[in-house]
Amino acid sequence: MLIRSASGLRGIVKDDFGPEIIDRYIASFIITQNIKHCVIGRDGRQSGKDISQWVIDSLTKYGVNVDNCDLATTPTMQLMTEKEQYDGGIVITASHNPSEYNGLKFLQKDGTFLSPDQCNNLFVSVDNKDTINESKVIGKVSLYNSANKEHINKVFGAHCIESDNINSKKFKVVVDAVNGAGSEILPELLQSLGCEVIMINCNGDGNFTRIPEPLAPNLKDLENKVIEVDADIGFATDPDGDRISIVSNGGQAIGEEYTLVLAFKNFIKYKESMVVTNLSTSKMIDSISSGSIRTKIGEAYVVEKMKELNIPIGGEGNGGVILNEVHLGRDSLVATAMVLNLLSEEDKSINDIIGEIPSYIFIKDKVAIDDSIDFDSLATLFDCDEINTDDGIKFSWPEKWIHIRKSNTEPIIRIFAEAKIENEVNDLIQTLKDYLK
Repeated sequence: MLIRSASGLRGIVKDDFGPEIIDRYIASFIITQNIKHCVIGRDGRQSGKDISQWVIDSLTKYGVNVDNCDLATTPTMQLMTEKEQYDGGIVITASHNPSEYNGLKFLQKDGTFLSPDQCNNLFVSVDNKDTINESKVIGKVSLYNSANKEHINKVFGAHCIESDNINSKKFKVVVDAVNGAGSEILPELLQSLGCEVIMINCNGDGNFTRIPEPLAPNLKDLENKVIEVDADIGFATDPDGDRISIVSNGGQAIGEEYTLVLAFKNFIKYKESMVVTNLSTSKMIDSISSGSIRTKIGEAYVVEKMKELNIPIGGEGNGGVILNEVHLGRDSLVATAMVLNLLSEEDKSINDIIGEIPSYIFIKDKVAIDDSIDFDSLATLFDCDEINTDDGIKFSWPEKWIHIRKSNTEPIIRIFAEAKIENEVNDLIQTLKDYLK
């Protein structure tokens, strides 16, 4: 079953994808976004080359010119799509989903994902079976070779990243790109910052040798390698390279929730600012910010609010950092450079820096999707200080919260909870699960 959301389209390749299905979505993308020149890229999955070709075949038969970046991160593609010559972009990726999945992320002319309304218009067009005539002149296909270099240069231009200072520290860094889209560009970024780079899972062949989502339990190999080589830090990304998770110099995966916190801590050394993030991001961000604005989960919602309020930095607690100065999208390169900049500025180890941030116990859980769940009926489950129903339902107290919502990308219901004490987090989750039985 295809999963459609504000994140685009994804599904199990052997069940859900083929040239005809791809053609329907490409035709509607052309219709709804008036596409004449498009840039595309893929995340390294073994199905990616076939799907890329199907995408190219559909675009060109309708007269669209295509520039193909081939293996490229989602943020790289967002940055390329901003270029004046393009009317939109497509990333062939299923993000953190397992290897049997793939999908399409659709980008509008400014390099951001289609808005929820634009996605809905595209899906309505598909469901209406809107068609366009094949062009008498086939679109041209060109290979785009300089995207990685352009992306790195744009990151180095950010005011909160001082590459000379980072270079002077000669950090030893281990990077794990899960053999995905970040396999080439992340090591290249680190080498350009004067780091000694040790690579694991960086061959770009889409062979996920670990669970692809960069959650702490999935990063044992990176933890071991950081200890083995006595590295200053380790970075792990997801297959499409828009999120970064960190392993400390002590060889501990500290959890992806720290990424935005550390990046923001670096940013406010240069400019005071509020931060935009989602409802399920850790309260740690509030301990260092003058105020956080919360949105529904999903990059499109965070970006929309950043634009509306003219806030320069945002992101999500899943390891995604958005720096408007570079582009309006989650970016593992931006996050990596900002964290290294923080280390160089504070001249402390990553362990010492995170030790200064008020800590919480954060647990993510999930249950099988059940359409019979009435979120409104949950409102009386907890005696709390605040209830938010913008995205599922969230219950909040001064030092703890629990959030339940349907996933945008998988057929599950996600549960997020956080508190100062582990027993409190477990009690929140168990109370919810007992109610849902």
